[in-house]
Amino acid sequence: MIDQVQEVKDHVDIVEIISSYLTVKKAGTNYKACCPFHNEKSPSFMISPERQTFKCFGCSEGGDVISFVEKMEGLDFYNALKLLAEKAGVKLKNDTVKYGEKSHSADTKTRIFEINEWTKKIYQKILLDHPKAEKAREYLKKRGMTLEVMKNFEIGYAPDSWDFILRFLNSKGYTDAEAVLGGVAIKSEKGKIFDRFRGRIVFPINNIMGNTIAFTSRIIEERENEAKYINSAESSIYTKGKTIYGLDKAKMAIKDADLAILVEGNMDVIACHQAGFKNVVAVSGTALTLEQLTILSRYASQIAFCFDADNAGQTAMKRAIRIALQNDFSTRVISLPKPFKDPDEAIKADPENWVKAVKSAKPSLEFWINQLIEKNPEMTIIQKKQIAKEILPEIKIIFSEIEKEHYIKYLAQKLGVSHQSLSAALSKSKVDKEFSKKPEEVNFEAPEKLSAIERVFGILWAEPDLIELLKFELKYDDMNEKFRSLAEMIKNKAIDKSKIKPEIANIYDQNTILTLENVNSKVDSSVREELTYLLGRLKSDQKEGLKETFARKIRDAEESGDKEGVKKLLAEFASLIK
Repeated sequence: MIDQVQEVKDHVDIVEIISSYLTVKKAGTNYKACCPFHNEKSPSFMISPERQTFKCFGCSEGGDVISFVEKMEGLDFYNALKLLAEKAGVKLKNDTVKYGEKSHSADTKTRIFEINEWTKKIYQKILLDHPKAEKAREYLKKRGMTLEVMKNFEIGYAPDSWDFILRFLNSKGYTDAEAVLGGVAIKSEKGKIFDRFRGRIVFPINNIMGNTIAFTSRIIEERENEAKYINSAESSIYTKGKTIYGLDKAKMAIKDADLAILVEGNMDVIACHQAGFKNVVAVSGTALTLEQLTILSRYASQIAFCFDADNAGQTAMKRAIRIALQNDFSTRVISLPKPFKDPDEAIKADPENWVKAVKSAKPSLEFWINQLIEKNPEMTIIQKKQIAKEILPEIKIIFSEIEKEHYIKYLAQKLGVSHQSLSAALSKSKVDKEFSKKPEEVNFEAPEKLSAIERVFGILWAEPDLIELLKFELKYDDMNEKFRSLAEMIKNKAIDKSKIKPEIANIYDQNTILTLENVNSKVDSSVREELTYLLGRLKSDQKEGLKETFARKIRDAEESGDKEGVKKLLAEFASLIK
């Protein structure tokens, strides 16, 4: 069955798949990104479209498109292959595939993916077509939701039945126990199994590839002793703290805007998308986590929070700000004009409300400080002390020392006190236990600084056609052994990548990434100009080297009285520097 594996690989583009998870930039013929498997600020993660592989030069993770999905989604080979096959429109013919010396088979995770997919399809079919879903359809229309958006977000309706989904899944060959594992059914303390979602509007939660891994649901009419929202239980394919609602649909808009907007509820996400504001996502049935912020930071350098104005929303916002401050994320807070309590309300009244609110978003801690100042306009000494008592612990956990100093001065200016007094008080302030420990930094050795000739090789490896610009012979007697094979090809004016061993090609790829770090590799002229500059510098350096060599030889010949030798050396030097 190795042909099935190859068929899937042939139908997916590794750059496109990895771009679903990371922001990638072109680096010659390859692409680079910040590695998702370790902390780093400068990209050392390289993708080779030619070899359909990835490699991180910081933590040494590497592999092909299947192993990438395995690592990112926490899946085994078969399930990663199946996800890719579905995306590529390839149907796996068997529940077992052989790749290399190993056989890989469907397992419980495979069944859970299928259960969630079937559940989504039947619930949406009911919402769109069944008479019993009329109330649900009317509710969504009253909330301003169009049919197109209902279909795009695959919204469904779970009938008010104790065993509808169980019976449906049984008819498809799944057991009640598997339905419980999949999170769409519940087992009571007495052992009774019943549907988790009953008489509710159901919103699928997808992974970044668009596969449904869980659900969140909402009641149509509020009833006593019944939760407004009910979410799927965590499963082997769904971890709340690592999942972001709507990211599969918002990721490209987030990249384009370089801004991810995080709201509280799925209805807010849908309202924003329907109004054309598609860089909006929500947390998935849990308080915001560091993992979720880290995921968003792979798509945008800026993250903005817009949480509800009620107590719960403000508590969630403050926790989100703390996590961001401690872990060096750049975040802002979007404040909605009164009387709107959430984005859904503001947009329905006038989409311009949202546009203005996003534009006027303030850096998170500035917003928090300003909010406290507004609540205490008299600014008595007691109020100043209370504000300082609340804010100083937040300043204390800030990752960046520069940012820390900025906020001490900002708070001092707002309170009308000296920053020296606040700095003294800072050391005495107590930090919440959860944030008392400084996050560990993962440091990797910085790559060696490349020489001019290594940078030339980096460009020519990425853009072999530019070898035409090389009008003189490069001298590389002291060239590192790992570059000798490429050096010989350059000397012969023909680079054949197929003759380079993969492990050596990886080194050349890294060289290209480092070379083009500050060069706009999307613009051909920029790469050409950089190479022209480097070649000019090398030619000049080689001339200087020749001067020193011949000056020494001529001096030696003169000291020994060899007048004929001096003449020959002068003539040879003149011919070489022409």
